[in-house]
Amino acid sequence: MQKETTSRRGETRTRLVLAAEKLFGERGIHGVTLKEINEAAGQRNESALHYHFGSKTALLEAILIYRAKAIDERRVVYLDELMKKGGERDLRAVVSASFLPMVELLETEDGVRFVRFLAQMLNDPDIDLPGIALRSDLGGILRTNALITAALGDLPPEIAVQRQRFLVEMAVSSLAIWTRHHDGPGEAPARALFVANLFDSIVGFLTAPVSPETLDALKRVSKKKK
Repeated sequence: MQKETTSRRGETRTRLVLAAEKLFGERGIHGVTLKEINEAAGQRNESALHYHFGSKTALLEAILIYRAKAIDERRVVYLDELMKKGGERDLRAVVSASFLPMVELLETEDGVRFVRFLAQMLNDPDIDLPGIALRSDLGGILRTNALITAALGDLPPEIAVQRQRFLVEMAVSSLAIWTRHHDGPGEAPARALFVANLFDSIVGFLTAPVSPETLDALKRVSKKKK
C-alpha cells in the first residue's frame, strides 16, 4: 500500500514537472500561474504544487534536475569516447562533448521546450543558472569543468571562472534563440553550420588573450577584496 502511495506521488510530481516545463517554455517563468500548472497537470487540488514542491523556485529546480540527469548521461558518453581517442586536451572537442547533448534537444518538441525553459531561468535575476551548473555534482559537468579549467591554466583564476560562466550563458542563449527562428528537424544542414560556428565561437572567447584593460580592472578588484 505504501509503495502504491509513493508511486502515485512520484507520478503526480512528474506530471506537474512536465506541465510546468511546457507552460514555462511557451510563456515564460513569470507568465504562468501555479493554478494553470495544476490544471494542465490534471490536478483538481489547487494545493498540489505547494504540497509536492513547496515553492516556485523549488519547482524550477525540480524541472532542471529532471532533465539534467539524462542530458549528463549523454555528456558522459561523449567524454568517455573523447578520452579513448586521447582528445582531452583538444578544447574544441571538450566543448563539443559537453554541449552536443544540449544540441540534441533541438530534435524533439520536449527538448526545444527545455532549452527555452533554461533560457528563462538564465534571465531570471533570482536564479543563478551558471552557478548551479558549475557547482553541480553531475559527473559529466564536473569532468567538463576540470578539462576546461586545465585548458585555461594560463589565465588568472578569476578570469577563467568568469569565462566558464559566459560559456553556459552563451550556449543556452544561442540555442534558445535558434529555436525561435528555425523549424528544427527539417533544417539539419543549417543547424550543423550553426552548431559548428557556436563551438568555434565558444573556444575563441575562452582562449582570447586577456587585455591590459582587463588585467588592470582585475588588480583594482583584488585590492578592494584585501
